Amino acid sequence: MNVPSRFSFGLLASAVGLACAVVALAFPPAPHHEVFGLVRDELGTPLTGATTQILLEVGTDTVAQTSLLVSGSPGVNYRLAIPIDSGVTADLYKPTALRPTVPFRMRVKIGSAVYLPIEMTGAEKLVTRPGESTRVDLTLGVDSDGDGLPDAWERALIAGTGGKRTLADILPGNDDDGDGLSNLLEYLAGTYAFDPDDSFALTIRATEQGRSFLDFTAIRGRSYSIQGSTDLQSWSPVAFKNLAEGASAVPGTIYTSKDVRLFRAVVGPFADEESAPRFFKLIVY
Repeated sequence: MNVPSRFSFGLLASAVGLACAVVALAFPPAPHHEVFGLVRDELGTPLTGATTQILLEVGTDTVAQTSLLVSGSPGVNYRLAIPIDSGVTADLYKPTALRPTVPFRMRVKIGSAVYLPIEMTGAEKLVTRPGESTRVDLTLGVDSDGDGLPDAWERALIAGTGGKRTLADILPGNDDDGDGLSNLLEYLAGTYAFDPDDSFALTIRATEQGRSFLDFTAIRGRSYSIQGSTDLQSWSPVAFKNLAEGASAVPGTIYTSKDVRLFRAVVGPFADEESAPRFFKLIVY
């Protein structure tokens, strides 16, 4: 990036008036602030596609923009580097530099259409300090009642439960299908909030020879990790294999699903069965 630095000059003439020295003081920009997170559509599915861009705007200027990541960290599909003013001079070091406390807005551009997210989780904590990072998750769609659940998702739930309720009847903290997960958690996990048999769950199918065989339903666009514990107090990620890949399966700690399927995983074997995890939990991103 070719950004002209700002200089102040002083000229020191010699006694004979022939030679001079130039003193230059440069005020470089501060280190960028990174905003990262997950962008979802109105049904809760993480967005993909090279034509989708995340924009950060101040007034009428686009301060920074980036495309969605093709692959990245679990639960992250964008990273946006924001140029920050060093604060040394009275004006910005370039027209699109951002001051640490300037008001801003974020938009999502898909093709030629630009959307203002209905939710920006984490944005209330965003102060663009140089060299730091902030997670901001974005949700697209219309949320007419402002409860954090997009209208399209709520209408699907209403249709699945008889069609007699209104948007105001669907509350994020309710468990409409009685499966132990709130409507908000079902939205985030990608499961049906009107089907008690479609829940976010991890099942230990069998254990043998130091290995544990685990089942869970994987939803397209979501990433999953499995954590293990011996005492239900301390948890750590464990490597697992996809049984569907057979002998060619490579152990990993993250699985990102490209479709909806029953995922069958195997954990282990562990050389020391006494210290092998006996409890497991599933994390979705």
